[in-house]
Amino acid sequence: MKRHLVLLTLCLFVASCGSKNRGELIGVKQKKWFGEKPFGMTLVEGGAYIMGKSDEDIAQLQNAPARTVTVPSFYMDETEITNSEYRQFVYWVKDSIALAMLARKADELELGEDNKDGIGEFAFQDSDTTKLNEFQKYMRQNYYDVSEDLYAGRALNWDADLTWDTEDYIDQNYAEVMDSLYLPPELWYNGEIKLDVTKLVYAYTWFDAEGAAAESKRSKKQFIDRKPFIKKEEIQIYPDTTVWIKDFVYSYNEPI
Repeated sequence: MKRHLVLLTLCLFVASCGSKNRGELIGVKQKKWFGEKPFGMTLVEGGAYIMGKSDEDIAQLQNAPARTVTVPSFYMDETEITNSEYRQFVYWVKDSIALAMLARKADELELGEDNKDGIGEFAFQDSDTTKLNEFQKYMRQNYYDVSEDLYAGRALNWDADLTWDTEDYIDQNYAEVMDSLYLPPELWYNGEIKLDVTKLVYAYTWFDAEGAAAESKRSKKQFIDRKPFIKKEEIQIYPDTTVWIKDFVYSYNEPI
């Protein structure tokens, strides 16, 4: 009996190891192929969306038919940002300019960061030198204090509560600083105060590596002066919010 049981088990094992293709061609299984992502690019998955009012509505009836549009996948520069992210950047530049101007005004009035009355709370964070470490003291005495820009390298107080509501201005010094960022009253309309967007200027520096390499090759010097190749740029960062209206007379405009 035991012998029959062993033979039955062996037969079942051999049968289970047999091929299941029943003599049919099933092809060779291969790994999935993925296209190589271009350097510095990111993949935007394809999809479909409903597009309506895409053509000029001459009769102004606002009843243009909607249609479904399919967009294939594509690659785009990975440094691209959304409108919301750029709006956040604009707000950051606006706040940093206001904080810098308030800090300079507090410095002119000799209000330190320990003085919490009025705009004293917006003073530079290094106005009290006793709170600086030895390296910061050295840098201020040997570089910042002798610089053409008296406020170069000084830290702003980002913990101070900045307000843009005229009802919440803390004193007239604060109002004076904020007023310099707005358009003059003769350019207001409907009594609405408007920000002077030409004052939203972002400054940054960058190193011209290609220019430095060309100069090193031309002069045949291994080491050259870096200073001429450190570039400082200043750009107005507020976008032209009327560009859509200028390009498409029937489009909607969303100002920042």
